[in-house]
Amino acid sequence: MPELKDIRTSLEVGFPEGELPERFVRYRGRETRAIPLLAEFPFEDSQFEVVMLDGAVVSRKSVKETHRVLRPEGRLFFIVWERTSSQQGFTLPDIYSTVRDGFNIIDVERSPWWRFGYGGRTITICAQKKNWKSLTNTYRPYV
Repeated sequence: MPELKDIRTSLEVGFPEGELPERFVRYRGRETRAIPLLAEFPFEDSQFEVVMLDGAVVSRKSVKETHRVLRPEGRLFFIVWERTSSQQGFTLPDIYSTVRDGFNIIDVERSPWWRFGYGGRTITICAQKKNWKSLTNTYRPYV
């Protein structure tokens, strides 16, 4: 996972109180907010540098709201369980495609025991918010 320095603002979504995974603690900002999963996050646009989602709350709505509240170049972190074939009605490829709509996936980390088939088989995903203004339009309509 990437090393981030001087994180000022971060948001934790859907984690039970005091149960943030150990691998996410280093991404906490000086000002950290924690909320349960809500249809709309009660924050203005572009307020956070880092958002950490509990894998159980990953959905199209939560990813869209995360994109809204993240600053340009902001990061999204979440953990999903690979051993289950679906999560909240999503398969793992569905989760990847949902995240790719507004983010570039920059790092995927499997649990240390993943190769041997032991343990939780979790996948930690880090994604960076896409900057839509810098993208060029490569679509050319047929003439």
